[in-house]
Amino acid sequence: MIARIKQYSPIKRALLLCFFITLLALIVTGTILVIYVFRVTYIKANGIQLKPSRDFDVKSIQYYLQNDSEWSGDNIGKSSRQMGGAGCLVTCVASAITDLGVHVTPKDVNLRLTEIDGFQGAELVWYKINEAFSEIDYKYTRVFSSKIIEDDLKAGLLPIVNVNIRGSGATHWLLIIGAKDGEFLAFDPLNSSKEPIALSTHGNVYSYRVLIRVNVE
Repeated sequence: MIARIKQYSPIKRALLLCFFITLLALIVTGTILVIYVFRVTYIKANGIQLKPSRDFDVKSIQYYLQNDSEWSGDNIGKSSRQMGGAGCLVTCVASAITDLGVHVTPKDVNLRLTEIDGFQGAELVWYKINEAFSEIDYKYTRVFSSKIIEDDLKAGLLPIVNVNIRGSGATHWLLIIGAKDGEFLAFDPLNSSKEPIALSTHGNVYSYRVLIRVNVE
C-alpha cells in the first residue's frame, strides 16, 4: 500500500493526505459529540453528585420562602399551579436577582414574567428573564461539574440547581450560596428555618443555571 502511494504524483499524494486528515477529524469530532450526548443523557436521567474541593464563604442573601403568605396563593404565570406548591424556581430566581443588585420579590418576578409570557404552563422560559429584567441574564451548560459551581462562587454568582426532594421526591430547585466541610450549602425555598442546608440533602443534581448581571446601554 505504501509502495503504491509512493508511485502517486505529488498532487495525488497531497489529496490523499487531505482525505485522511479530514476523515480523522470527522472521527474525532464524532467521538466527542457521542461522548457529549451520552453525558447529557446520563445527567438528565440520573443526575450527578456535586462536592466542593474547598470551602467558600456562605453568602448572606435575601432569603425568600415560596410559601410566604404574600405570594403563596398566586398562580404561576397563567397556569393553575400556585407559588406555595410549585414556586421554588421563581423564588430562587428572585433571591438571585436581588443578590445581583435588582431588588425584587418572588411576587414581582412572577408578575413581570407573566406579563411577557415568560412561562410555558408553570415552567419558566429562561431567556425571558432578560426581557423582564434588562440588567439580568443567565448562562448554563448541560454538562456541568463541581468545578463550574466553584467558578461561579468565586465570581460571586449563585448557581441555581435542580434536584429531587430528598433524592427521590418531586423536582425542586435550590440556590447554592457557599461551601463548607466538603458540602455545597444551599438556600432551600421550602426550608422555613431559613438556614442553609447541605446540597446532598436532596441527592444528585440534574440541571444547572446561573444568573448574571449584564451591561445595559
